[in-house]
Amino acid sequence: MNGTRIDIRHYSGEIERHRHDYHQVIMPYRGMLEIEVGREAGRVGGSIGAFVPAGCQHAFLARQANAFIVLDVPTDGGMPALDHAEVPVFFAVDPGVHGLLDSMHALAPRTLLAPAYQQAWSTLLLGSLAGHGRHVDEAELVVRRATAFMKRRLADSIRVADIARAAGVSSRRLHEAFLKRRETTPHARLVALRLDAAERLLADPAQSIADIALRSGHADQSALTRAMRRERGATPAQVRRCLLGRSEEKA
Repeated sequence: MNGTRIDIRHYSGEIERHRHDYHQVIMPYRGMLEIEVGREAGRVGGSIGAFVPAGCQHAFLARQANAFIVLDVPTDGGMPALDHAEVPVFFAVDPGVHGLLDSMHALAPRTLLAPAYQQAWSTLLLGSLAGHGRHVDEAELVVRRATAFMKRRLADSIRVADIARAAGVSSRRLHEAFLKRRETTPHARLVALRLDAAERLLADPAQSIADIALRSGHADQSALTRAMRRERGATPAQVRRCLLGRSEEKA
């Protein structure tokens, strides 16, 4: 390769294990891509990207329509250096980078393929990624990846093992990372995120508490009531009355 190539790609079905002699960075834009890189497995989508080091075997599985911004990066190019020791296989995409990806997708396809834009976009994206590992330690990256996955899957029945898999670590390492960086457990964080989502939904009087329970990942209204009373000291009905009362005062 003469330089970094960047374009928008769509994946369909299963792509068997293969390798190439350049690094590859897969940035999320639309949909989800399951990927195995070496011995690590996870998903690209939402706020999670992936880094595939040169020479590393990897495989893809796409189950739905998707679009990803992909960079093929030569190992000896003049771009910011990518080092697998610094950049994790699965990494959290910062909000600012998401804005950059939106801009790139809006300009595609012809503008994105122009050499000047290839150079500019590659420099910006790889610069943010190359500094990723230097400024944020591995435990923090694990917590961010896990939290992003939990937020995407709040309404689903997920286990700590599922969260660990999405974050690219074992359940034990996931637990250690949350204790180290958040002084809580992955399960407790998931419970809190679900209750936060339920409280936001309770501010809408058009939604029933039973529907809110399901949308926020609780088995039923009773499960939501028990969790909210235990963790927040109030029932969903009481929280709703408080929220609606405040809204009326502001009006």
